[in-house]
Amino acid sequence: MTVGFTQYTEDSGSVGHRARSWRGSSLSQDAATPAVVGDWGPIVEFPEFPTDLCYPCEAEWDLMGNIWTAQMNSNKMARINPETLEITEIPLPNKTAAPGPMERGPDGNIWFAEVKGNALAKIDPVTLEITTYELPWGTLYDAGPDGRGIHTFGTAQIMDMTFGKDGHLWFHMAGENAIGRFNMEDHSFTKWDLETPRSGLFCLQPGPGNTIAFSTWNTNELGLIDVFTEEIRQWKIPTPHALVGGLLRSPDGKYLWFSEGLGQKIGRLDPETGEIEEWELHGGPDLDPGAMRFGSDGMIYFVTGMYRNNNKLGRFNPVTKEDSYLETPTAASAPCDLNSEKPGMIVFGQFTGNRLAYVEIPETPQV
Repeated sequence: MTVGFTQYTEDSGSVGHRARSWRGSSLSQDAATPAVVGDWGPIVEFPEFPTDLCYPCEAEWDLMGNIWTAQMNSNKMARINPETLEITEIPLPNKTAAPGPMERGPDGNIWFAEVKGNALAKIDPVTLEITTYELPWGTLYDAGPDGRGIHTFGTAQIMDMTFGKDGHLWFHMAGENAIGRFNMEDHSFTKWDLETPRSGLFCLQPGPGNTIAFSTWNTNELGLIDVFTEEIRQWKIPTPHALVGGLLRSPDGKYLWFSEGLGQKIGRLDPETGEIEEWELHGGPDLDPGAMRFGSDGMIYFVTGMYRNNNKLGRFNPVTKEDSYLETPTAASAPCDLNSEKPGMIVFGQFTGNRLAYVEIPETPQV
């Protein structure tokens, strides 16, 4: 299905101010420039999205160099050309979809989940054609004036997703208390139910070895599922009520790093021994660290403030265990998720800031 879309350019006056710079380009800068900490910074913001309160979170690059995000509250997918600052917003065919987690797939498409629409979907970044794959679990219907399927919604609640080493798309369903897999070849679904009811599934990311890692808020656990053997293992986090908001596989594939939203810590699990280590952060009492990525400099970058509408981006040195922070120019921006695919930069979404932003970092390993 192909749907209509709207384009906005920097000259249209509909996208707010220009980004201060783009990788050394001659774009104009705001008078106020945030601080640089050591060898990273400042944070540079892209223009605000034309749709108010659209709640952008994740950022994904397509193969043509554009940045995509899902606008959960406006029910649209959005694309930014970082060179021209042109913004394209594409409404979704399902009027109650609420797009959330997203990944660029091995096929080059941008894959995303419909949190309320109870489906997985993909958008072709060239043709903007959208294809939807409805979940076989938890789907309800509100036929509405357009007939069955136009306003689908459901209770599965896919809040995170990633591609595994098997080439398939993995996701969790908080409402079903289960891990799911979408077969990229035959488009079939498989589900693994967790033993503990109402475990509170939240994060899901690539794990050490052949695994997919996940976290559970209510049971305060980390989990791994092997994509080939389908074995599931889980570990209790030492800090009670830690609320893990980010998961990260180490570059050597040995460890699982994690952030504790309430514990105010960064932790590391060694799946071979079951040992968990934790380090306290020093960015303030309301830090609530979330999504994490390794940067090209070997540092761990993480968002903060997602649940308290704060405005800090954090960096953690995995060797010295020191942490540092930069503030976004937009107050109460709630950094949501981040992408480190491009060497030398971190791109991230600002949930309540209504825009994407980036920060330049060293391109070669510092640790």
